[in-house]
Amino acid sequence: MKNSILVVMMLTLVLGVAFSAEAVLIDRGGGMIYSTAMDVTWLQDANYAKTSSYDADGLMTWNDAMTWAGTLSYGGYEDWRLPTFDENNPDRYDGSLLHEMAYLYAVELENYNYMLEHTGPFTNLPPSGPGGEWIEPWYWTGTLDSLDPTRAWRFDFTCG
Repeated sequence: MKNSILVVMMLTLVLGVAFSAEAVLIDRGGGMIYSTAMDVTWLQDANYAKTSSYDADGLMTWNDAMTWAGTLSYGGYEDWRLPTFDENNPDRYDGSLLHEMAYLYAVELENYNYMLEHTGPFTNLPPSGPGGEWIEPWYWTGTLDSLDPTRAWRFDFTCG
């Protein structure tokens, strides 16, 4: 029993170090954060739709979020999109999968306890907005549900 616990603890430590060695977030300046592991640039302001006055509260339908991301011009770039989600393997957080929000949340920001404890360089993340008010803790992905194309996948920042 003690050996099993020791092995699990060592494995957790080794995996944690391995993930941390791969996961690097670089501040590109101008409100953009680059993930070297995913080759993705994120907006530093997680509720930019609100702070830019595009949307009064930043809460949008999936179609509105897709339109906003598809028409966003920021930092000299016009190819912004919503993060992707691999619905065939939603629980894997390795770099081979394009479940980008989960990888950012669990690996790069090191939130392993299903609670947003580490926000890294990002601002305006749930559960509170810039004034401390409650905002929805989830974000849309750009991936429709293959079983029900009237629905899309989203990522919940309060529980992963």
